[in-house]
Amino acid sequence: MANIVIINPRFEISFWGMEHCIGLLGKRANLPVACLALLAALVPDHHDVTLIDENVEDIDFDRLGAADLVCVTGMSIQGRRMREIVEEVKARGVMTAVGGPMATVEPEQLAGLPDVLFIGEADETWPQFLHEWENGTHKSRYEQAEKTDMAQLPLPRVDLLKADRYMFGSMQISRGCPFTCEFCDIIVTFGRRPRLKRSEQVLAELESFCRAGLKIVFVVDDNLIGNKKAIKLVLRDIVAWQQERAYPLTLFTEASLDLAEDDELMELMGLANFQSVFIGIETPNEDSLRETKKLQNVRPNAGTLLERVHRIQNKGIDVWCGMIVGFDHD
Repeated sequence: MANIVIINPRFEISFWGMEHCIGLLGKRANLPVACLALLAALVPDHHDVTLIDENVEDIDFDRLGAADLVCVTGMSIQGRRMREIVEEVKARGVMTAVGGPMATVEPEQLAGLPDVLFIGEADETWPQFLHEWENGTHKSRYEQAEKTDMAQLPLPRVDLLKADRYMFGSMQISRGCPFTCEFCDIIVTFGRRPRLKRSEQVLAELESFCRAGLKIVFVVDDNLIGNKKAIKLVLRDIVAWQQERAYPLTLFTEASLDLAEDDELMELMGLANFQSVFIGIETPNEDSLRETKKLQNVRPNAGTLLERVHRIQNKGIDVWCGMIVGFDHD
């Protein structure tokens, strides 16, 4: 049995951090990154796995010195701290592995630092590495050849999180986005073909949040409605689950503006208790939208940006608008 530790480094101050209010609510962070609990679920049962989220607890590097393997995940905004953690752990002679969004889109920033580097999705390569590591045949770099079949993912180990320190839970229903916005790295990380979990998986995760005592869940999909036909089937099952249990969970998510063009989809999201949605509006300048291939925001028959936002609001869903300043046409 090996002692495996998986770490999410602290975030720098950002929009999503909600640093202005978490203290008022007696919490340490807004939400756990969804991959922590999933990575733990992919570790074979004969290993001991510990999750550390530096956003809700301090890292005891001396205790990490007793681990057999320390793994660090993170986004670009966490890059500086990722490197610091890996350097501290390596100084104690412990094997290190790094993966996640930053490792995927900026692998050169981590070159030569960890003992093992994961590029892209790692739902298959992470268990593969663990098996090879046990047998002394592991490689220093893993890059998953195919996108993950979301329908085969295990139930994330929410039970290993310190759930009472977070404002929200977090879960991922789908990966991928069909659009080609040139400033976005989602299609680089997850591809353009949206892939979804089965309803049974989604409902099991919702149940796990209830057991953990959480009341609000952020569905962290970068575009929940990338495959509208498929997500409608899942939403209908979420609606039934919520209604049977007197609506124990409030949900929010991210989606593209073409949500406003589908009344049925908006109604299903409302019935499923999605109370807000983050949408990339980016700019009212249509030349800038066309320049950056944000073409779903400039459909002439869909109405103005404001009309579409109002259409979503009229269905009872709050809209958080993401904006970008500094396009060539601004």
